[in-house]
Formats: sequence, structure tokens, C-alpha cells
Amino acid sequence: MGDAVWRDPVRERARPGRRPGRGHRGLGHGRGAGADVVSAIVHPPRATARLQIHAGFTLDDARAALPYLARLGISHVYASPLLAACPGSAHGYDVIDPTRIDPERGGEDGFARFTEALRAHGLGLILDIVPNHMAASPASPWWRDVLEHGRASAHAAVFDIDWEAPANPGRVLLPILGRRYGEALRTGDIRLVRDPASGRPAVAVPGHTLPVAPGTADAIAGDPGPDALHALLERQHYRLAHWRVAAAEINYRRFFDIDGLVGVRVEDPVVFDATHGRILGAVAAGQVQGLRIDHVDGLADPGGYLARLRQAADAVRPAGAPFAIWVEKILAEGEDLPAGWPVEGTSGYEVANAIHTLQVDPAAAGPVRAAYARFTGDRGGMADTVRECRRAVIEGSLAAPFEALVDAVDRLAYAGWRERDLTRAAIHEALAAVIGQLPSYRGYPDGATFGLDAAIGRACDAQPGPALDFVAALAAGRLPGDEAAGILRRFQQLTGAVAAKAVEDTAFYRHVPLVSLNEVGGWPERFGMTPEDFHAVFAQRRQDAPDALSALSTHDHKRGADVRARLAALSELAPEWQAAIAAWSALLAPHRGGGNDRPVPSRRHEYLFYQTVIGTWPAGGPDADFADRIAAYLLKAAREGKDETSWTDPDIAYEAGLERFIRAALDPAGPFVAAAAPFAGRVARIGAVNGLAQLAAQMTLPGVPDLYQGTEEWDLSLVDPDNRRPVDWDRLSRRLDTVAGADPAGLADTWPDGRIKHWLAARLLRLRRDDPDIFARGDYAPVEAQGPAAAHVVAWRRSLDGRHLVVAVPRLVAGRLNGALGLTGFDGTAVPLPTRPGDGGGERGIGGSRADLGPVFGRLPVFLHHLGGRDGE
Repeated sequence: MGDAVWRDPVRERARPGRRPGRGHRGLGHGRGAGADVVSAIVHPPRATARLQIHAGFTLDDARAALPYLARLGISHVYASPLLAACPGSAHGYDVIDPTRIDPERGGEDGFARFTEALRAHGLGLILDIVPNHMAASPASPWWRDVLEHGRASAHAAVFDIDWEAPANPGRVLLPILGRRYGEALRTGDIRLVRDPASGRPAVAVPGHTLPVAPGTADAIAGDPGPDALHALLERQHYRLAHWRVAAAEINYRRFFDIDGLVGVRVEDPVVFDATHGRILGAVAAGQVQGLRIDHVDGLADPGGYLARLRQAADAVRPAGAPFAIWVEKILAEGEDLPAGWPVEGTSGYEVANAIHTLQVDPAAAGPVRAAYARFTGDRGGMADTVRECRRAVIEGSLAAPFEALVDAVDRLAYAGWRERDLTRAAIHEALAAVIGQLPSYRGYPDGATFGLDAAIGRACDAQPGPALDFVAALAAGRLPGDEAAGILRRFQQLTGAVAAKAVEDTAFYRHVPLVSLNEVGGWPERFGMTPEDFHAVFAQRRQDAPDALSALSTHDHKRGADVRARLAALSELAPEWQAAIAAWSALLAPHRGGGNDRPVPSRRHEYLFYQTVIGTWPAGGPDADFADRIAAYLLKAAREGKDETSWTDPDIAYEAGLERFIRAALDPAGPFVAAAAPFAGRVARIGAVNGLAQLAAQMTLPGVPDLYQGTEEWDLSLVDPDNRRPVDWDRLSRRLDTVAGADPAGLADTWPDGRIKHWLAARLLRLRRDDPDIFARGDYAPVEAQGPAAAHVVAWRRSLDGRHLVVAVPRLVAGRLNGALGLTGFDGTAVPLPTRPGDGGGERGIGGSRADLGPVFGRLPVFLHHLGGRDGE
């Protein structure tokens, strides 16, 4: 698709105030244009592979990996955002121009080559798109136009800006200065220059060159002093400010609290058309078969947006070509997607958490939490931590939108006679109380808020009163009128941002008894899951969202799937774990800084350090690269937790002491490495068993497995940027050739090299390729193991048209290791097998035959029985 197809609304601005996208020309809405390019692409997807595309791994680089992915058994590539992003962006979520493919990632020509190669290999393409926000950067022509023309800009309606904010009426706050405004003027950090691209006057600050309103700099000659420059800036449509001003006075909606990402008003149909034209053009051309919607909870009306997107895609997609939509959505425990959303399902965080939680021993909840409390002195629970963090967020980085919400609710109350006497202070406390208690990210305009009644009940217990009643009525959508509806939308958008910052980005780094439970979409208070609850989750998924994605590792994870698989073992080794960390802490006492009042590292960070090291311990032992990774991770974790240091107020001395401790501990010749190695090795073996079991679950349970780049081998990565390191696709391709026909028992003997996981991934993906319908449309039913080790087996069956697949995996295996990855103690424990059609099987085709798991689990921790499939198993 050439650039000439797209007309930039910025260049088409005919007059001030013109709405964005008017006259925007797409590819037309007749069907059939790309029908010939999609006939070989399967639907629903059999399996997806997530690829991170950036300047260091372009679309042409990704194209070179396609033959391998096709041989592996992948049906669709799931690509990170591809639209033009900020120069140097590693992730692509900071879009600057939604009308074109990013030149750094390959540009339009690279995209054409990539999609042609996908078609040649019979692969589909799923794109990650970002409707919620764009980059608040002068590199964005639309944002730059707003800075130059203010409310009269052709693109003013694109961005979610409060032009009436009392602190900045008619202007956009730009909190981009590294020092206070007055000091920046005095020291020359703010200068009047000529824009090298346009030759027109511009304002330069470190890192940015900003336009000036037409005519405002014409009378300035030479280099203006601070007074003249200030007078010029007062005439602009933006207000420059120190970055710390944003928390209290920002007047545009952000992605969470990131000043560089501005909310987009995609609920406006004209804005929708302007921001989605390029994507829909790719759909019309048959180049894209599905979309993943980033941060759907940030939108004003997620359900309305999804309906519009579905309608638009259906109008342009080639005749007969399927089209899928998935949403990135963090669900609270017990929460479901709104029933009316026209989507296949979520991107699969809840699957990763359910599979992992099954491997955690519920009986260890008390001992693990007690050990954590003794070591750290932290005796609170996650719920208490979350409430504290929510309060800190609305009083800190999200104070500006929260206070704006309080003002709006206060005005609404004053406008009527019933609630006129409610004070702003009372409304402030009522809103804070409800937001602090909500278990879910947000509610929706077309439905109730999950957990709202319980949250209001808890808030009432703490501080009952008429203000809380009024806020409760607002949050439940019971207040009439357009003004109340608009305030409710703001409330719902804010609660999602508060939840993200308070839970995933703060509390998950403060409360760390078993840190593998602190995963995106997880809830650490749920310590373990019974097989019965596990089966209920996936039976419901088969009914409600059989084509939803099933994730284990993702680009957003806190820890890779195989790190979590190892850490699950700590729940089975609670006494040994407690003794080990006590001994290690004593060994490392000489390297601990500070005093008893404030040790460095803190006891919490030290506890997190031990879990992190045990979860990621390399096969060859710690080396310099490993120490670098752990030091970088603990620094990020410490800053995210915000109790000893933070991104906004870094404690340099504490951070230096933390790094010294880590590097001393991970000295390969030091006592800690020698002392920890045996325990780390034991945990790694248990983790490998868990890792293969969770891979089998991901690949065979209801849903579409999503394989994050390179995780067909052991994934011992941590949070980004650690989980976005380069992948050696050539090595993986060569390895696939060697493992495909290898004896798995031999691969199991050398399990640390990852080939056994690669083999199992390829084997399961081949099974999905050979019998796709049993996974896409097959029934799901629990299978009950019988025998002495039945409590350590979870099994299920997929069935369709007389074909059956029975899968059994072990759980809680710490005391059953035997050999490399073999298990002992399963002799005499069996699962019933289905019968062939006409063999006289009983209910649901279950006959009298049974499979003894002892011989199978003695070699590998996965049992598969495929009856009636093409491969004849």
C-alpha cells in the first residue's frame, strides 16, 4: 500500500476549527478486493506468535523468521504496533501518525513485503493497535498542529484536552521542563530559534522544538531576554512547566500518568475514522485478519468503540474473510467480559494466571505468608496494600484528574436542591473511598461495575454519609442527565488508571510473599487453585470465549512463564525456603548497608532479590550478564514500589547500596552462589516439570495459544525491558530441525538447554495443525484420575465428532522427582480413556480402558492420548 493512497488531515486543514479526518480517503467499503489473498489463512487461528517489531528488528527481519514459524505450526503472526511512532521507540505504543506504517519498522514497502511473505507461507496477521492514546510529542504532526493553533486546530478534537481547566484556560499544559519555568528562562533552557524544517520561529527546550502561534514572534528581533521570551510564551496555546507540575495541573487525559502519552477521543466518529483509516485499509486489502486492542479500559465507551470497529471492519474486509478482535483487559477474580462486546475474547492474562495458580500449593498459604512476615516485618495483606496505594495514586501522580472529577461531582451536586449542601471535602473523601475499594478496573456505560456494590458497602462501613450515597448513585449510573453521564465516563476512565498504577505498578512491588502471583491480571490473595475451580474456569471459557487468546508469557509480563513455574515450587518447599533465606541473609550480612532502622537493601527488597535469583538462576550459574540483569530489575522494582526510592524522587544512595549488595551476592566466587546453587538447581528441575505441564495446558485447553517470541524454549525473563531482548531466530530454526525427530527421553536428560520444551511445543502445535477442529469446536470436560496419586493429576478431554484428546499433567510434584524430568509415585494412578465410535463406550464415550500414568510420567510430565485423529494416536 503506497503512501499516496493516504491524505494527511493536517495538510488538508482548510480553515481553523475544521474537524479532523474530513475528506480523509480510505480504500472504499466494497468487499472482495483482497479475497484472493486470504483463502489459505485458517480461522480461528490455531496458534499465534507475538513478535516485537522495532528499528532493531524490522518487518524485513521478521519476514526472515516466517519460514521457521510456519514449520513450527504457527498460523498467525501477532505483531506489536506498526503505525508511525516516536523516533527510536522500542515498543510502538507512542504513535505519532496513525495514517502510515512506521519507517523505522520497515515503512509501507516493508509492510507490503511482510504481508506478501505471510501469504506465501499461509500465515495470517494480527495487529496490536492503540486507540486510547497517541504521543504528546512535537514529532506528531497532529499534536504539533494543536500546539500551534490551539482550539482552532484541525486536530483539537482528536485529543482529550480540558480547555476550560482553571489552571490553564484555553491552553495545554506541557510539563516537559527539567527545571522550574523561571529558572529555565533565566538559564537559557528555553530559547527562540528557527525550526530547521520549516524555517519559521520556534521555541526550543531540551529535547523538544515547539511551534509558535502564527504571527506571535514576528515583532521579535534578535535573541530575546527572559521578559520578552516570557511575553511570547504567554501568547502561545501551550504553557511550559516543570515536569513536577503535571501531577497537580495536567489538563489532558494521559495513558495512566505518562505525560508523553495523550488520550484520544476515539468515541467521536470523525476521530475514529481519522485514526483507523490505515488499519482498515490493511483489513480491506486482506493483509490483516485480526486486531488486538491495547488498553480498552482507557476508552470513554469501550463497548461502543468495539461495535464501531466491528462494523467498520465487516464493511471493508474481503468477501468471506473472517476477522477477529481481541481486547487487552485485566479481569478481576470472578469478572467476565461484558456480554455485548463483539470480540473473540481477551488477550489471555487470566489464562496465564489460572494455569500458574493451579501449580501453587494452597496449603502453603499460611506458612509462606508467615515466613515473609517474619523476614520483612510486613504483616499486612495485599488488600490493605492496594488500598494504601490507590490512595497514594489519587493524591500523587493522578491528583489532577481526580481533583477535576471532584470538581465536576461537586458542581453536579450543587446544581440540584437535594444534594446542594454536600461539601467538596465530603465528595472528595467519598470518591476516594469508593475508588479505593473497587476490585475491578472499571465499569462501563452499558452495564454495571463489577464489585461496585461490595466496594460501596466497604466504603460505607468506613465512612457512611450522604456524600457517599450520592457518589454511589453516580457510580451505579442512577443519576439522570447528560452531565451525570459524562462525569460517570470520567469516573470510569479514572478508576482504570488508578487500578493500573496502584496495583500492577506499585502494590505488586510492595507485597511479595510469593512474587509469581504478582502477575498482570493476577491477584496474590488467591494462593493456589483447586482442580475443580480450574476446570470451572475453562469450561466457562469454552462456552463463552473459545477463540480467546491463551497466554503464558507476554510483552507485558512481570516474570516469564518459566520463572513463575519455578517460583510455584517455593509453595511446596516452604520450610526449606524459610531456612534457606535465613542462611543466605546471614551470609550476606557483611554486604548489607545502612543501619537497623533502614537497612540497604530493605528486608522486602532482600526477600524479592532471593525469589528473583532463584526464579531466574542460569543453567551455568550466575555470571556478569546475569548480575547486570538482576541489578537492573531490582532497581526498577524498587522505584516502582516507591517506598525506598522512586522514579520521581530517586534515592541515589539507597540505589547504589542496593546495587553493591546484588553484585557482591552474585559474585561467582562468593559464598552466596555456592550456598544457593543446590537449592536453585532443585527448584529449576521442579520448574521444568511445571513448565512443560503449563505448556501442555496452554496448547490444549479452550482458547488460541499465543507464543511470545522465543518462549518455545525456557523463558527466564523478567519485566520489560528484560523480556524484550533479541531472539536468535536462526538458532531456533536450526534447533527445530534437530528436535522434531529426536527422542524426547534424550532431550529430557539435557533439559536445561531448552530443547525438550521446544520439542513439546512443536509436537503440540503439530497436533493443533493436524486436528484443528477438535481445539476450535471440541467439547471440554474434566477427566478424573484414579489411584494413589490422583490428587497430583489434572486431566481433561477435548471431543468432537467421535474424536477425542485426553491430556493429563501433574501438579505439586516437589516430592516426586525421579531422574531428569521423570516423576515417581504415579504407578497405579490412571485416567479413563474414551472409546472409538461403536465400541460400546459409556456416557460421553468413556469406556473401560485406562491409562496408567506411572510409565508416562516416569519419563515426561505430560500425557496425551489422541483417538480418531489424523495421526492415528
